[in-house]
Amino acid sequence: MNVAKICKAGVASVFVFSFFFLAGTTAMANLTQLKLYKEAFPGETPKCTTCHVDKIPKKEDGKHEWNAYGQKVIKMKAVPDADTYKAAGKAE
Repeated sequence: MNVAKICKAGVASVFVFSFFFLAGTTAMANLTQLKLYKEAFPGETPKCTTCHVDKIPKKEDGKHEWNAYGQKVIKMKAVPDADTYKAAGKAE
């Protein structure tokens, strides 16, 4: 019986760790893009809505819909860097 409790606790720990790890990597990608935009345009304060229609993703798919500026940037490069943002110009 003790072995069963230990196994359940181990499985639960792995699940929780995996969830936070994956959630953190998604947030890091967004933070990285914000930093790259700021590198391209010092003094600017980009937000999620700089490239996306909504501030928070829709629950159904977990993805943001791109606004016109975001579509322009993504067409230039799938994973934008500071040079991509410079080439696209500032978001309005």
